[in-house]
Amino acid sequence: MSRFELGFKSSDLPVMLKDCRYENDTCASFYFRVDDQYYQLWVEHKEKAQREDPNSPRYTVCKAINEGDEAFPEIYTDHDFTDLFQTEEPSAMIRFVSEMQ
Repeated sequence: MSRFELGFKSSDLPVMLKDCRYENDTCASFYFRVDDQYYQLWVEHKEKAQREDPNSPRYTVCKAINEGDEAFPEIYTDHDFTDLFQTEEPSAMIRFVSEMQ
């Protein structure tokens, strides 16, 4: 199996990404904060054939909630909201996240 490539460097983003992947996740996920709001970034495999759903976009940004506390955050997608942004292109995702600031 090939190494998972994000398609971008975390330093390309104006936010601090925190890895929140679990063993059973099929794609990478990270969380970040803008002001008091948490967000989650899901990153699928570059090759659509390796994705759980080949029709899903490579990058998805969604609102997230912290079910823990500040010292021990437990960040999960907030399913009360639709996805904020989806794209195949890392540059479009970087632009979207940058504009959230």
